[in-house]
Amino acid sequence: MARSVHEVDYNRLLRDGIQAILYDLENTLCRWQEWELDERTRALLHRLGEQGVALAVLTNAALPPGHPLVRELEGGGVVVVTRARKPLRRGFQTALCRLGVDPGRAAMVGDQVLTDILGGKRAGLVTVLVDPLGPDESRLTKINRRLERLLGRRSPAGGASAAP
Repeated sequence: MARSVHEVDYNRLLRDGIQAILYDLENTLCRWQEWELDERTRALLHRLGEQGVALAVLTNAALPPGHPLVRELEGGGVVVVTRARKPLRRGFQTALCRLGVDPGRAAMVGDQVLTDILGGKRAGLVTVLVDPLGPDESRLTKINRRLERLLGRRSPAGGASAAP
């Protein structure tokens, strides 16, 4: 667990043999439906890419291939899988195939237990749960958050998750 993508212990992941990092998009890398990375997140992805880490973004959103954020990510060498249908394994497998990395050498970083973390575990990845970037999210995600709290989700700070 980590508070955000910026607090993930990437050095530990790399020491443990992780070669690829897959990220959720909304409320992990950018706020829900804002479709824009902040400078700090751009710098993080750039730094990891320069270190030789293979990167992918998996989103259940139906972003078209020509979407500005998709073009930005792909232009920076990040594989983008839209309509990933997490927690099903197919989107994870697609990303790993495009990256050329085995599941045991990849990590999934996301803000939802029932999509990102469950899907990552089902696909054989190391998983890192982060707090959501903000309270705005889809109706389905709000339902998932309630289920997560019933299952005992805690924030990395040790308290209840910041999500409403």
